[in-house]
Amino acid sequence: MSHGRTILRVSATYHLEVEVGDVVRSGESIQKVPDTDELIVSPLSGTVESIQFDPGNHEFIIVIASQS
Repeated sequence: MSHGRTILRVSATYHLEVEVGDVVRSGESIQKVPDTDELIVSPLSGTVESIQFDPGNHEFIIVIASQS
């Protein structure tokens, strides 16, 4: 059984609502932009495998391993 991985790059300006090891569902909030209705959501169901900070682009790089 092969597990796919999806990489999300989101602004590091705002707090993440997930941590490594969290199980997320497709459409679940990953990050909320304060004072707006804007949500960054998971495009698939799976487990947050890693979160890294890219200082050059001021982004979080989130890897989600899909559930199969």
